Amino acid sequence: MKPNELRIGNYVTQNTRIYTVNTGLDIDTSEILEPILLTSDWLVNTFGFKDKGGGYFQHPDYNFFLYHIEEDQYFECYKQVPANDDTGDFKTLQHVHKLQNLFFELFDEELTNIQSQVDQG
Repeated sequence: MKPNELRIGNYVTQNTRIYTVNTGLDIDTSEILEPILLTSDWLVNTFGFKDKGGGYFQHPDYNFFLYHIEEDQYFECYKQVPANDDTGDFKTLQHVHKLQNLFFELFDEELTNIQSQVDQG
């Protein structure tokens, strides 16, 4: 992973162990870290999103929806948040840390584990 993709608080894996990026040192060693594939399980059981059916998931406190594109294994922002480029494409998310970063950018709040099951490093 690239250091500029990570923030303190992001969930990542290293040697199949899930943990939280806690310091800048974790970010500096990002080449040994792997992203976590975003799944409906992560959305519902870790972040508390509500499964609205039909592939839609809603955050319980915000009007923020994701739509699961099952055949391509990614989630698309329901509000179609523009990507940071000139292509006119819309933001798609495949990894947990990308969702955490987008959520912080949109709502100025961390998207964290509602059950505190993720190992803290």
